[in-house]
Formats: sequence, C-alpha cells, structure tokens
Amino acid sequence: MAEHKPLDPDNVARVVMLAFGNMEQGGMYWAYVAVRPSRYEEFKRRMTGKTYNIQNFVKDEFGEVVVSGEGGLPPREVTKQVALLFGVPVKQLFADIDPLEAIARGVKKLEENEDNT
Repeated sequence: MAEHKPLDPDNVARVVMLAFGNMEQGGMYWAYVAVRPSRYEEFKRRMTGKTYNIQNFVKDEFGEVVVSGEGGLPPREVTKQVALLFGVPVKQLFADIDPLEAIARGVKKLEENEDNT
C-alpha cells in the first residue's frame, strides 16, 4: 500500500470572511474574501488593526477576493450568491465557530475517505 501524504489545508479549503474598511478616496468598502487557513490568524490581526489595504490581499498571498463593493454592507443578494458559491447556508457564513477547527475536521474526513478508496 502506498504511503499516504497528509493533505495541505491551504490546497483544499478557505475561510470565507466579510471584511470592511475605508477607501482612500473616502467612504467604506466591504469585501468577501477567501483566506488560506495558514494565513487566517495573520489576516484577522491585520484587519483588527484597521490599517490593512485590501488591495494588497492577493499580492500578500492571503487568498482570493471573492467579491467587493462600496458601502457599509454587501447587498443581500451578493451574500446569498457567496453562500451558494461555497455550498453553505447563509447563516453559516456568520456562525460563531472556529473556522480552523472546522477545516481540520473536514480535512481529516477527506483523508479518511481517501484511505477507504
């Protein structure tokens, strides 16, 4: 039997977050971002500091910007589309869970399924 190499969570998962900030020309923006699990804590710290420029998100290799726009909140329809894109109920996008723990459980399940094939 071939040796099993553990899955890298960055290759199979993202933490979907709603980020907010102020635009350079004034006004607010919102952005749904898909953050690499390995960069989640750092991104959270940068957003808490309220100084991070979301335009650097991809260049800084945090992950992908799913969709963004001007204003304080995304339109309800955009939130529904993001939930649909990631195959989760809208409420789960805003659930108070530890995303890294949820990803670890999901990766473990994927590895178990891979071992059983």
